[in-house]
Amino acid sequence: MDTAFELVDVHKRFRLANGDWNEAIRGVSLTVRQGESIAVIGPSGAGKTTLLRLLNLTLRPDSGEVRINGTDPSRVKVRALRRLRARTGTVYQQHNLIPSLRTVHNILAGRLSSWSILRSLHSLISPREIGSAAEAARKVGVLDKLWERTDRLSGGEQQRVAIARALIQNPRHLLADEPVASVDPSRADALITLLRELNESEGKTIVVNLHDVPIALRHFPRILGLHAGRVFFDLPPGEIKADLLMRLYEGDEDMTEGETRAWIDETMKGSLAG
Repeated sequence: MDTAFELVDVHKRFRLANGDWNEAIRGVSLTVRQGESIAVIGPSGAGKTTLLRLLNLTLRPDSGEVRINGTDPSRVKVRALRRLRARTGTVYQQHNLIPSLRTVHNILAGRLSSWSILRSLHSLISPREIGSAAEAARKVGVLDKLWERTDRLSGGEQQRVAIARALIQNPRHLLADEPVASVDPSRADALITLLRELNESEGKTIVVNLHDVPIALRHFPRILGLHAGRVFFDLPPGEIKADLLMRLYEGDEDMTEGETRAWIDETMKGSLAG
Protein backbone atom coordinates (compact mmCIF):
# COMPACT_ATOMS: atom_id res chain seq x y z
CA MET A 1 0.00 0.00 0.00
CA ASP A 2 1.30 3.48 -0.89
CA THR A 3 2.43 5.87 1.84
CA ALA A 4 0.24 8.94 2.31
CA PHE A 5 2.24 10.70 5.03
CA GLU A 6 5.63 10.01 6.52
CA LEU A 7 7.30 11.91 9.36
CA VAL A 8 10.91 11.15 10.24
CA ASP A 9 12.25 12.48 13.57
CA VAL A 10 10.23 15.70 13.23
CA HIS A 11 10.62 18.58 15.67
CA LYS A 12 8.57 21.79 15.70
CA ARG A 13 8.78 24.59 18.27
CA PHE A 14 7.20 28.00 18.76
CA ARG A 15 8.44 31.12 20.54
CA LEU A 16 6.22 32.16 23.44
CA ALA A 17 5.27 35.71 24.41
CA ASN A 18 7.77 35.64 27.31
CA GLY A 19 10.59 34.73 24.95
CA ASP A 20 10.77 31.05 25.93
CA TRP A 21 10.37 28.24 23.41
CA ASN A 22 7.65 25.60 23.40
CA GLU A 23 8.54 22.38 21.58
CA ALA A 24 5.12 21.30 20.29
CA ILE A 25 6.38 18.23 18.37
CA ARG A 26 9.38 16.33 19.66
CA GLY A 27 11.06 13.70 17.52
CA VAL A 28 7.90 12.26 15.98
CA SER A 29 8.32 9.48 13.43
CA LEU A 30 5.12 8.25 11.86
CA THR A 31 3.89 6.48 8.72
CA VAL A 32 0.30 6.76 7.47
CA ARG A 33 -0.60 4.51 4.56
CA GLN A 34 -2.87 5.60 1.72
CA GLY A 35 -6.50 4.91 2.64
CA GLU A 36 -5.89 4.54 6.39
CA SER A 37 -8.22 6.06 8.96
CA ILE A 38 -6.58 7.36 12.16
CA ALA A 39 -7.80 9.20 15.25
CA VAL A 40 -5.32 11.34 17.20
CA ILE A 41 -6.09 11.81 20.90
CA GLY A 42 -4.29 13.42 23.83
CA PRO A 43 -4.58 16.22 26.40
CA SER A 44 -4.67 19.91 25.56
CA GLY A 45 -1.25 21.08 24.41
CA ALA A 46 -0.19 17.59 23.31
CA GLY A 47 0.66 18.82 19.79
CA LYS A 48 -2.36 17.44 17.91
CA THR A 49 -3.13 20.59 15.91
CA THR A 50 0.56 21.17 15.16
CA LEU A 51 0.78 17.63 13.82
CA LEU A 52 -2.11 18.23 11.41
CA ARG A 53 -0.61 21.52 10.25
CA LEU A 54 2.63 19.71 9.47
CA LEU A 55 0.69 17.12 7.48
CA ASN A 56 -1.17 19.74 5.40
CA LEU A 57 2.06 21.72 4.87
CA THR A 58 0.90 24.95 6.52
CA LEU A 59 3.86 24.42 8.87
CA ARG A 60 7.35 23.19 8.10
CA PRO A 61 9.40 21.24 10.63
CA ASP A 62 12.38 22.82 12.33
CA SER A 63 14.20 19.52 11.83
CA GLY A 64 13.38 16.11 10.45
CA GLU A 65 11.40 15.32 7.31
CA VAL A 66 7.73 15.36 6.31
CA ARG A 67 6.88 13.51 3.10
CA ILE A 68 3.55 13.52 1.26
CA ASN A 69 3.06 10.49 -1.01
CA GLY A 70 6.81 9.97 -0.87
CA THR A 71 7.66 13.57 -1.84
CA ASP A 72 9.67 15.92 0.37
CA PRO A 73 7.96 19.33 -0.07
CA SER A 74 11.17 21.19 0.76
CA ARG A 75 12.73 19.82 -2.42
CA VAL A 76 10.09 20.83 -4.99
CA LYS A 77 9.39 24.07 -6.83
CA VAL A 78 6.44 26.37 -6.14
CA ARG A 79 4.05 24.91 -8.72
CA ALA A 80 4.76 21.33 -7.63
CA LEU A 81 4.35 22.37 -3.99
CA ARG A 82 0.92 23.82 -4.80
CA ARG A 83 -0.12 20.54 -6.40
CA LEU A 84 1.20 18.60 -3.43
CA ARG A 85 -0.77 20.75 -0.98
CA ALA A 86 -3.93 20.27 -3.05
CA ARG A 87 -3.81 16.54 -2.33
CA THR A 88 -4.87 17.24 1.26
CA GLY A 89 -8.13 18.85 2.38
CA THR A 90 -8.50 20.15 5.94
CA VAL A 91 -11.58 20.70 8.11
CA TYR A 92 -11.03 22.90 11.16
CA GLN A 93 -12.87 23.15 14.48
CA GLN A 94 -13.88 26.70 13.55
CA HIS A 95 -15.72 26.18 10.28
CA ASN A 96 -14.27 29.37 8.71
CA LEU A 97 -17.40 29.77 6.60
CA ILE A 98 -18.77 33.13 5.46
CA PRO A 99 -22.14 33.28 7.24
CA SER A 100 -23.82 35.74 4.88
CA LEU A 101 -23.09 33.63 1.78
CA ARG A 102 -25.10 30.69 0.56
CA THR A 103 -23.95 27.13 1.04
CA VAL A 104 -23.00 26.82 -2.64
CA HIS A 105 -20.58 29.77 -2.36
CA ASN A 106 -18.95 28.41 0.77
CA ILE A 107 -18.45 25.01 -0.83
CA LEU A 108 -16.99 26.56 -3.97
CA ALA A 109 -14.50 28.47 -1.80
CA GLY A 110 -12.58 25.21 -1.80
CA ARG A 111 -11.81 25.83 -5.48
CA LEU A 112 -10.42 29.35 -5.05
CA SER A 113 -6.80 28.23 -4.94
CA SER A 114 -7.15 26.79 -8.46
CA TRP A 115 -9.14 29.71 -9.93
CA SER A 116 -7.97 33.05 -11.24
CA ILE A 117 -8.97 36.18 -9.30
CA LEU A 118 -11.40 37.15 -12.08
CA ARG A 119 -13.08 33.74 -12.08
CA SER A 120 -13.36 33.86 -8.27
CA LEU A 121 -15.05 37.27 -8.38
CA HIS A 122 -17.46 36.15 -11.11
CA SER A 123 -18.40 33.12 -9.06
CA LEU A 124 -19.57 35.35 -6.19
CA ILE A 125 -22.18 36.80 -8.55
CA SER A 126 -22.99 33.71 -10.58
CA PRO A 127 -21.59 30.50 -9.04
CA ARG A 128 -19.36 28.40 -11.30
CA GLU A 129 -19.14 24.61 -11.17
CA ILE A 130 -22.54 24.27 -9.49
CA GLY A 131 -22.65 20.61 -10.42
CA SER A 132 -19.43 19.91 -8.51
CA ALA A 133 -20.71 21.86 -5.50
CA ALA A 134 -23.99 19.96 -5.59
CA GLU A 135 -22.19 16.62 -5.75
CA ALA A 136 -20.03 17.54 -2.73
CA ALA A 137 -23.16 18.70 -0.88
CA ARG A 138 -24.91 15.42 -1.72
CA LYS A 139 -22.03 13.37 -0.33
CA VAL A 140 -22.25 15.11 3.05
CA GLY A 141 -26.05 15.28 3.21
CA VAL A 142 -26.73 19.01 2.69
CA LEU A 143 -27.86 19.05 -0.94
CA ASP A 144 -31.23 20.44 0.15
CA LYS A 145 -29.40 23.37 1.79
CA LEU A 146 -27.36 24.31 -1.29
CA TRP A 147 -29.06 27.68 -1.83
CA GLU A 148 -29.61 28.63 1.81
CA ARG A 149 -27.55 31.21 3.68
CA THR A 150 -25.00 29.40 5.78
CA ASP A 151 -25.85 31.31 8.96
CA ARG A 152 -29.31 29.73 8.86
CA LEU A 153 -27.89 26.20 9.13
CA SER A 154 -27.38 24.25 12.33
CA GLY A 155 -23.89 23.71 13.73
CA GLY A 156 -23.82 20.16 12.40
CA GLU A 157 -24.96 21.29 8.95
CA GLN A 158 -22.30 23.99 8.89
CA GLN A 159 -19.64 21.41 9.70
CA ARG A 160 -20.93 19.29 6.80
CA VAL A 161 -20.59 22.32 4.52
CA ALA A 162 -16.99 22.70 5.71
CA ILE A 163 -16.36 19.04 4.83
CA ALA A 164 -17.95 19.56 1.40
CA ARG A 165 -15.67 22.57 0.85
CA ALA A 166 -12.68 20.30 1.44
CA LEU A 167 -14.12 17.53 -0.77
CA ILE A 168 -14.60 19.78 -3.79
CA GLN A 169 -10.80 19.96 -4.03
CA ASN A 170 -10.96 16.19 -4.71
CA PRO A 171 -8.19 15.53 -2.16
CA ARG A 172 -6.53 12.18 -1.66
CA HIS A 173 -6.28 12.87 2.07
CA LEU A 174 -8.70 14.52 4.50
CA LEU A 175 -7.60 15.99 7.84
CA ALA A 176 -10.03 17.17 10.52
CA ASP A 177 -9.14 19.13 13.65
CA GLU A 178 -11.75 18.52 16.38
CA PRO A 179 -14.60 18.34 13.82
CA VAL A 180 -17.27 17.50 16.43
CA ALA A 181 -16.24 19.98 19.14
CA SER A 182 -18.98 22.48 18.22
CA VAL A 183 -21.87 20.05 17.64
CA ASP A 184 -24.09 18.31 20.14
CA PRO A 185 -23.35 14.66 21.02
CA SER A 186 -26.29 13.33 19.02
CA ARG A 187 -24.75 14.70 15.81
CA ALA A 188 -21.12 13.93 16.64
CA ASP A 189 -21.38 10.23 15.80
CA ALA A 190 -23.13 11.04 12.51
CA LEU A 191 -20.31 13.39 11.44
CA ILE A 192 -17.59 10.88 12.27
CA THR A 193 -19.58 8.15 10.51
CA LEU A 194 -19.66 10.41 7.45
CA LEU A 195 -15.86 10.79 7.49
CA ARG A 196 -15.40 7.04 7.86
CA GLU A 197 -17.78 6.41 4.95
CA LEU A 198 -15.70 8.73 2.77
CA ASN A 199 -12.65 6.76 3.83
CA GLU A 200 -14.23 3.41 2.99
CA SER A 201 -16.12 4.34 -0.19
CA GLU A 202 -13.51 6.60 -1.81
CA GLY A 203 -10.28 5.35 -0.26
CA LYS A 204 -9.39 8.74 1.17
CA THR A 205 -6.81 8.84 3.93
CA ILE A 206 -8.46 10.24 7.07
CA VAL A 207 -6.60 11.71 10.06
CA VAL A 208 -8.83 13.22 12.75
CA ASN A 209 -7.94 15.00 16.00
CA LEU A 210 -10.53 14.18 18.66
CA HIS A 211 -11.13 15.26 22.23
CA ASP A 212 -14.04 12.81 22.38
CA VAL A 213 -12.16 9.60 23.18
CA PRO A 214 -15.21 7.26 23.15
CA ILE A 215 -15.96 8.29 19.56
CA ALA A 216 -12.33 7.68 18.61
CA LEU A 217 -12.39 4.22 20.14
CA ARG A 218 -15.72 3.31 18.52
CA HIS A 219 -15.00 4.48 14.99
CA PHE A 220 -11.28 4.25 14.21
CA PRO A 221 -9.13 1.16 13.64
CA ARG A 222 -5.93 2.98 14.60
CA ILE A 223 -5.51 5.38 17.52
CA LEU A 224 -2.49 7.65 17.97
CA GLY A 225 -1.96 8.99 21.49
CA LEU A 226 0.09 12.19 21.73
CA HIS A 227 1.54 13.53 24.96
CA ALA A 228 3.86 16.55 25.28
CA GLY A 229 4.62 16.45 21.55
CA ARG A 230 5.61 12.78 21.49
CA VAL A 231 3.87 9.64 20.28
CA PHE A 232 2.79 7.95 23.52
CA PHE A 233 1.12 5.01 21.80
CA ASP A 234 -0.01 3.89 18.35
CA LEU A 235 -2.52 1.07 18.79
CA PRO A 236 -5.79 -0.47 17.64
CA PRO A 237 -8.69 0.49 19.96
CA GLY A 238 -8.99 -2.98 21.48
CA GLU A 239 -5.52 -2.63 23.03
CA ILE A 240 -6.22 0.72 24.71
CA LYS A 241 -7.15 0.21 28.34
CA ALA A 242 -8.05 2.58 31.18
CA ASP A 243 -4.56 2.56 32.73
CA LEU A 244 -2.99 3.55 29.41
CA LEU A 245 -5.42 6.45 29.00
CA MET A 246 -4.73 7.48 32.61
CA ARG A 247 -1.03 7.77 31.82
CA LEU A 248 -1.75 9.61 28.55
CA TYR A 249 -3.87 12.26 30.27
CA GLU A 250 -1.87 12.35 33.50
CA GLY A 251 -1.01 15.93 34.44
CA ASP A 252 -3.74 17.44 32.23
CA GLU A 253 -4.04 21.01 33.51
CA ASP A 254 -7.80 21.03 32.89
CA MET A 255 -8.52 18.22 35.40
CA THR A 256 -7.36 16.99 38.79
CA GLU A 257 -6.14 13.40 39.08
CA GLY A 258 -9.47 12.34 40.57
CA GLU A 259 -11.40 14.07 37.81
CA THR A 260 -9.16 12.47 35.20
CA ARG A 261 -9.76 8.99 36.64
CA ALA A 262 -13.53 9.51 36.79
CA TRP A 263 -13.54 10.85 33.22
CA ILE A 264 -11.57 7.86 31.95
CA ASP A 265 -13.95 5.44 33.68
CA GLU A 266 -16.85 7.14 31.87
CA THR A 267 -14.82 7.17 28.65
CA MET A 268 -14.30 3.41 28.71
CA LYS A 269 -18.04 2.90 29.30
CA GLY A 270 -18.85 5.34 26.49
CA SER A 271 -16.56 3.58 24.04
CA LEU A 272 -18.65 0.44 24.47
CA ALA A 273 -22.00 2.22 24.26
CA GLY A 274 -21.89 2.69 20.51
